[in-house]
Amino acid sequence: MTHTLIRIIDHKKVLMTPDEYSLYEEICKAYDRPNFNGKDLFQDHFETNEAGIILFVKPPHKKYSSMEVFTFLVSLQVNQQLRLAQDQVFSLVKEAEERLKETLSELSVLKESFKSLKEEVERSKGLSIKENSKELDQDASDK
Repeated sequence: MTHTLIRIIDHKKVLMTPDEYSLYEEICKAYDRPNFNGKDLFQDHFETNEAGIILFVKPPHKKYSSMEVFTFLVSLQVNQQLRLAQDQVFSLVKEAEERLKETLSELSVLKESFKSLKEEVERSKGLSIKENSKELDQDASDK
């Protein structure tokens, strides 16, 4: 599982892997100028929820932007959604495995009970056959 941390970008929580954050810093540095901070390219460019998941990427109004920043944010949003989906799939698979183990355990108990019942029926049949043959032998000797 990928390790993610909450980082702050444009005063918003953003859930990112260390590699994603490193790329964010590289992009910011690439656009740094004497009177321009590369981090400003991310201002008013996206919205997040309390968990740091990007909900919406938008072009900033009336301000210079970069396609690199936009594609980074869209890629980050997609990666976040894929991680969420992956976590849900892992959770469902784990739950299914636990239920399957329980069902197999119950099946094993039922199988043992069935085997015991079958053996008991076989013994009963064996006793019945012996008793019937004894009765037949007695009837034959009585005649």
